[in-house]
Amino acid sequence: MARTKKVILTPEEQLEKLTSDIEAAKISIKEMEKQKKEIEAQIKINRLAELDELITASGKSFEEVKALLS
Repeated sequence: MARTKKVILTPEEQLEKLTSDIEAAKISIKEMEKQKKEIEAQIKINRLAELDELITASGKSFEEVKALLS
């Protein structure tokens, strides 16, 4: 099996590659943070829907449950 020759980069090329890699990582992190916020919002909506179902099933009004929790 033939070995690939290691490419030697100049310091300027190394800096340019590293800068590019950093920018790509920043974009990736921003996308992941956006996805995280969307998932957290969906979880909150799901929990609120479940809470609403529990309140409805209990036969109590929202105000009655609010008073019990306060």
